[in-house]
Formats: sequence, structure tokens, C-alpha cells
Amino acid sequence: MNNPTSGVGRALAQGLRLSSDEAFEREKAKEASKAAYRRDYWQGYAKRVKRVFGTVSLEDFEAAKERAEASGRTVWGQIWAESQAYREQTQLLSPDAEENQKQLISELRRIGNNLNQLTKQGHVQQREPGRLVGATGNAIGEATAERMEELERLIVRFSVQLDTSEQDDLGG
Repeated sequence: MNNPTSGVGRALAQGLRLSSDEAFEREKAKEASKAAYRRDYWQGYAKRVKRVFGTVSLEDFEAAKERAEASGRTVWGQIWAESQAYREQTQLLSPDAEENQKQLISELRRIGNNLNQLTKQGHVQQREPGRLVGATGNAIGEATAERMEELERLIVRFSVQLDTSEQDDLGG
């Protein structure tokens, strides 16, 4: 029953074992490297991030929960936003004002992009050999003026909404 393997069979078996042993060692080293990275990361994490715990009365929690639901935030998100507004001595915007602010920023970006395109096109169209001619009464200037008027309307609308929300907050 004991069949000694031939020389070729023995060499093949040893070769396969050596190859898989090397692969096993590589995988083991790779896992050890990952484990060391995770350990270092989490040890440093405790130095960068701190947990904050607190206790509030049921009434305070319910009030924070209502404000959070009204603003579309989580309770913790609302408490965080309020604390940051207090720290920075700024007013926390209402959800409508935040949405208008996002729309205004988006519109400002589009207008800035359009102005850059108009300026570039105006420079190309107004160029004479050797110098740049001023643009007066052309379609590009009119389009730019229209976009600036639209921007002014958006800013005024946003400003009016901020003023009314401040008066509401002050009880006015």
C-alpha cells in the first residue's frame, strides 16, 4: 500500500506545495498589512473625532425634534446646525430660505458661466486687426444686460425673503 512516488511525482508535489506556500505567505503578509493599517487608522481616529453625549429634558427634545422636522434635518443635525449658528453669531436659515439660497447660488454659477462665454464671444467678434473695439448696442451686450437684470431680481427676492424670515423670528 505504500507506493513511493517517483522522482518526477515527488518534484511536482514539492513544486506545487512550494508555490502554494509562497502564495499563502503573500496573502498572510497582505492581510497583516491591512490589519496594521486598520489598527493605525482607528487609533488615529480617536484623536481626530470625539463623541459628544448629553441629556436633555423631554420638552427640550420634543422642541428640537419639531424644529428638525420643520427644517428637514435629523434631531442631531438640527442641534448641530443651531450650535454652529450660535458659535458663528449667525441666524439659522429657514428651509425656504436655504432652498432659495441654493437656487441663487446655482443661478449665479450659470450667470458667471454665461458671462464668461459672452465675454469670450464679444472679444472674438469685436476684434479688429491689431486692437479690440468696444462693444456698444450689440446682441452680446444686450444679452449680458438681461442676465444681469435677472440676477438682480433673484438677489432682491432672496433678500426680501431673508428680511421677512428675520422679522418672523423676532416676532414682528
